[in-house]
Amino acid sequence: MKIFYTDFGHFEFFRNKEVDALHFTLGIIEFATGLAGIFVPIYLWELGEPLWRILFFYLLLSLSFVLAVSLFVPVIRRLDDKLLMLASIPFISIYFFGLKFLPQNPLLFYVLPFFSALSSLFFNTGYHINFSGAADEGALGRELGARYLITSLVRFSAPFLGGFIIATSGFSKVFTLSTGLLLLSILPLFFFKRHPVSPDISIRSVWFYLKHKELAPFTVSGAGHAMEVMVGAIVWPIFMFVVLGNIEKLGGIISAGLLAGSIITFIVGFISDAGRRRKVITWSSLMLVAVWFLRIFSTTPLRVALNQIANYSLSSSLVVAWSSQYYKLARTLPSACSFILSRELLYNVARVPFLAALMFLSIHLEHSTFFYTSFILAGLISFLYLVANLTHTTAVKERFKDARAS
Repeated sequence: MKIFYTDFGHFEFFRNKEVDALHFTLGIIEFATGLAGIFVPIYLWELGEPLWRILFFYLLLSLSFVLAVSLFVPVIRRLDDKLLMLASIPFISIYFFGLKFLPQNPLLFYVLPFFSALSSLFFNTGYHINFSGAADEGALGRELGARYLITSLVRFSAPFLGGFIIATSGFSKVFTLSTGLLLLSILPLFFFKRHPVSPDISIRSVWFYLKHKELAPFTVSGAGHAMEVMVGAIVWPIFMFVVLGNIEKLGGIISAGLLAGSIITFIVGFISDAGRRRKVITWSSLMLVAVWFLRIFSTTPLRVALNQIANYSLSSSLVVAWSSQYYKLARTLPSACSFILSRELLYNVARVPFLAALMFLSIHLEHSTFFYTSFILAGLISFLYLVANLTHTTAVKERFKDARAS
C-alpha cells in the first residue's frame, strides 16, 4: 500500500486492491461486532449472571478454541485463507443469533462459546495468512495503521448506535442486526485471490513455534497481550456500566475512544516503518500501564470517558507496532501458517488459567475490590509488551535460514 499526493492535490489512499477487499470485509465485521459484541458482558450482567459466571463464559470460549485447534488442524491445512474466512461467518452468526435465546434456553450458555471459538479459529487464521501474504513488504506498519484506521472509522459509531438500539428496543434487536451484517461481510471475500495454507501444518509444527527458544520473548509478550485484552473486554465494560448506569452513555464513550484513537494508529504505522517500532512499543506500553493503574480512580463518568479514550489510543498504537513485528516474524519463518496458528493457540492457552484466577477473585472479593484488583493485574501484565523488543527478526531469520532452505 502506498500513499502519495499528486501535483493536483489528489490523495490516493489504496494501491493494494487485495488488502482493500480484506479491509472492507474486516470493516463490516468490526461494525457488526461493535454493535453487539462489546455489549455481551453487559447482556450477561443484565440477565443476572454473577461476575464469576460471566468470566466462565469466556473461559469456555478459550477452552473451546484449544479443543478446536486439536480437532480441526487436519481441516485447516486442506483449505485456503478465503475458505477459512468464509467458513467463520456462519459460526459467528449462529453465536450472535443464539444469544437472543439465552434467557429461554440456559444450555446455550455452554454451547455458544464453541461456535464463537470456531469462528475465531477460522477467521483469525485465514485473515493473518492473507494479510501476511498480501501486504507490501516495506509497508507493513502503514498497512496495519490503515487497517486500524479504517476499522476504527467504520466502527466508531457502532457502539453508540448499538447502545441506542439496546436502550430503545432491547438486546435482541441488536443481535439480529449484527447477524445480518456478518452474513453481508461474506461478499468482499470473493474479490481477492487465495493464499493456500501450508500442507505441512500440524499440531507438532504449531507447538514447535509455541515452544521455540528463539521466539520465547515474543511468545511471553503474546501471552501478556492475550490476558490484558480480557480485562479490557470483560471487566472494564461492566465497570463502566456500573459507574455510568446507562448503556447509551457507555456506547457513546466507547465510540469516542475509537474515533480519538483512529488517526493515532495510522500515524504510528508510518513511525513503525521508519524503524522506530521498538520505541513505539516501549513508550506505548509504559503509558498503557499508567492508564490501567489510573482506572482505580475512574469513579466518575468524566474520568471513565477520559480513561477510555486514552486507553484505546495507546493500546491501538501499541498493537500496530506490535503486530508489525508479528507479521515480520511470520514472513521470516519457514512455515508462516504454523506460526500464525501457534499464536492463536497461545492466546487462548494463556487465557484459561488467567480467567480461572479472575473467577476465583470475583467469588472472594467485593465487586469494587475485584474491579480495582483486575485493573492492577492488567497494568502489571502490560509490562510484558516490552519483552517483544527482545525478539530480533534478523536473529530469527538467521536461526531458521537452514530450515527455510530445506
